[in-house]
Amino acid sequence: MTTTAGLDEAYEPPAGLAPLLRGLLTTTHERHADMANLITGLPQEALDWHPVALSASLTGLVLHIADVECFIARVAGGSDEHWTGENGSRMDDGATASELYAAVLEADAQLKAVLGAIQPPRLAQTQPGDKRSIGEMLVEDLDHSAMHYGHMQLTRHLWEAAHPVAGATYTHWR
Repeated sequence: MTTTAGLDEAYEPPAGLAPLLRGLLTTTHERHADMANLITGLPQEALDWHPVALSASLTGLVLHIADVECFIARVAGGSDEHWTGENGSRMDDGATASELYAAVLEADAQLKAVLGAIQPPRLAQTQPGDKRSIGEMLVEDLDHSAMHYGHMQLTRHLWEAAHPVAGATYTHWR
């Protein structure tokens, strides 16, 4: 099955990759495919909807996840940059569905390119401006993305429950 964003749910990481990196690539790819499905078929008002005050919209969550994941891909790939985003970066930005799909595709492509080629010595290096290794950063920050992905699922279900006329069309892949 291919998502609206063009991510094929059947993905195989590069052969010979360490099992941990294979796992990170596989779960990240699956998350990206479902993120695209989570925003599919929604009007702009649903993408920008906040279930409660101070919560994030689907738009903000996608942009934040993509921002974090593109940053970690750059750093894992060798960039000597420090996180300049604030906590919750891009959560208040606006975007159309096509811009959100593009953000998901960009994060997916960057992570696949870097994680598919990264070598153990790079994973052991210290992240610029941090005490963590690049490997620790990858695991911790991809876990952070996964937490926000869960927020996306909940936000979509809450929007559907709050707007029953629109109908419930999202079903989590299994």
